[in-house]
Amino acid sequence: MSYIALYRAYRPKSFDEAVGQRVIIQTLKNAVMHHKIGHAYLFSGPRGTGKTSLAKIFAKAVNCLNPIEGNPCNTCSMCQGIDSNDIADVIEIDAASNNGVDEIRELRDKVKYMPSAGKYKVYIIDEVHMLTTGAFNALLKTLEEPPKHVIFILATTEVYKIPATILSRCQRFDYKNIDVEDMLEKLTEIVEKEKIKIDKTAILAIAESAEGGLRDAISLLDQTVSYAKDKITEEDVYQVSGHVSKRSLADILEALLNKEIGQAMKILNELLNLGKEIPRIVNDLILSLRDILLEKTTIVEQPKFEKIANQVSIDKVYFFLEVLKQLQQDIKWTHQKRAYIELALIKMVEHQSIKTIDHEASILDLKQTVLELRKAIETRPAPQEKVQKQTKKTLVTVKDVEQILHNGDKDKKELLKNSWSHLANYPKKHLKMTAYLLSQAELEAISSEMLLVYDDLVLCKKIMDPDIKDEVLQIINSKNHLIDGYIAIQRSDWERLKEAYIKGFTKGEKKPKLPQIDLNLYLDENKQEEEPDHLRLAKEYFGVDKVTIKE
Repeated sequence: MSYIALYRAYRPKSFDEAVGQRVIIQTLKNAVMHHKIGHAYLFSGPRGTGKTSLAKIFAKAVNCLNPIEGNPCNTCSMCQGIDSNDIADVIEIDAASNNGVDEIRELRDKVKYMPSAGKYKVYIIDEVHMLTTGAFNALLKTLEEPPKHVIFILATTEVYKIPATILSRCQRFDYKNIDVEDMLEKLTEIVEKEKIKIDKTAILAIAESAEGGLRDAISLLDQTVSYAKDKITEEDVYQVSGHVSKRSLADILEALLNKEIGQAMKILNELLNLGKEIPRIVNDLILSLRDILLEKTTIVEQPKFEKIANQVSIDKVYFFLEVLKQLQQDIKWTHQKRAYIELALIKMVEHQSIKTIDHEASILDLKQTVLELRKAIETRPAPQEKVQKQTKKTLVTVKDVEQILHNGDKDKKELLKNSWSHLANYPKKHLKMTAYLLSQAELEAISSEMLLVYDDLVLCKKIMDPDIKDEVLQIINSKNHLIDGYIAIQRSDWERLKEAYIKGFTKGEKKPKLPQIDLNLYLDENKQEEEPDHLRLAKEYFGVDKVTIKE
């Protein structure tokens, strides 16, 4: 007996054997069980997702002599006859090769004849979008008022090409790509039945390479079985499918992040020598960057690029995606694809935008280091012999908070709140860092001054610095004069004051008094000369004698 391709051998014969499309399957089963059969159905969706298979199962179910909960029994003469194509009541038409008016007129003439054996004549018209305009018009009247014994099932991968007059006369079912989990389950079942030796990682690679098409996945498994010598490995799957291995993709991205353009070019050359196509390499790089974004922004159960995700910023990932997206468009219209991808790799390392992203990342790292150093200094006990009494002046008092709350302006607060999210991407470069620092605060109240709340006391002191204060006022008052100043307090202190204010207000106090607590915000009056924060902190932490300033 001649060999039967796996996708044909494992084509589902009942609704329960079908993979995915649970909503569609349940709807069709219910229609059979409750005898609510429509006269025209439209199955639309990507290739290999079960449109034709479910159409044949539905055709069997409506004609089955002993249906079981909406499923065809597959044992009666009707089911077996339809499976073996011996019953003429189920007619499959390929619209790609029978798309003219004459073919549809012939079909229209035949529908009036009664079924030869079953209850219904079922016409399955595949790739129906290939019909000509005249053919659609010829089908229209029959589709609208067919004989009671006729069911039309139209299948298409391009539903937007179907005229609205046809769509409105059909029950439409939109098929979706098959989930990787469902494909893994089906592929595992086939592998076990066929006794195929294959790694689990290879099965996953097949499911992911199919991109939602189960038929493509089973065909790829079939092809890989023929290619592999003994046990199928993940690398065998990549060789057959043309996809790039995760290891190679990770190596390219690591080389780009380390600015090793020579290493990236070497890996690219190796992939091209293996026969990998440039559009496929670009597409797989984009999918890898998508996986990295998911790992950075969500909890992923099985991270694929964990090492890279930990060392790359989101801004850099977005820049890489923009370069590759443009590359995808460029290589469609050129024969110099290799030159274009090489130029794109260089751009991902040397472009001015990358330098800006790296510079901003360095600033954030330095800022984090300074904050950690400052926290260490604040928590370090001072040596007994060096303790000196300092005169301290409060930067913020509870009275200041009271004044803002008693004179709050809701309209002004709403105005600022609406534009607060834009601070993180402030356009003026010389104010960018101050705007970012400001964006980390919560604006809780505003009168002639703002009340800002931070989680960290260090950030409160930083925003109250006179130089920073001038820049904040420039930002807030850039279009209209809204405030004369502001104060910042720690969130834990704000929660206590807020609770007391609300209690007083509910008791009928128009201007509730707040408890006098220490906000821990002081100005050191003994400080004679301003020094840069990083220099002052270094001296405090390591000692004045250990710090040398080099021009």
